[in-house]
Amino acid sequence: MVEDVEEISSSMSAALDKRGHHVVHASNAEDAIQIAEVKRPAIILTDLELPTFDKLLSLLRGHADLKETIVAIIDLNHPKVDGSIKVLPDFQALDELLQSSVKSAEPLA
Repeated sequence: MVEDVEEISSSMSAALDKRGHHVVHASNAEDAIQIAEVKRPAIILTDLELPTFDKLLSLLRGHADLKETIVAIIDLNHPKVDGSIKVLPDFQALDELLQSSVKSAEPLA
């Protein structure tokens, strides 16, 4: 999760932890890329108000190993964004997206 406001980061992390998700936090685009290079997250959850939002997208799309990483936001207002960003209305939609991304990453038997 990339979030620069500590209060939001803490409450989102707690909510995601309760739902059984492992959360790693970064407060800016540069830190997020460094962490993603090591952790290889299924999804990067962020918000449109992040000061380094555009830089995050640019760094991800320019990175050979991370360019296919799903970027998602949770926003009830359904803002108009780049088609590569998943806008989710709630945590249930996030759960479903995570579940489908994990299934698609599993090798076929």
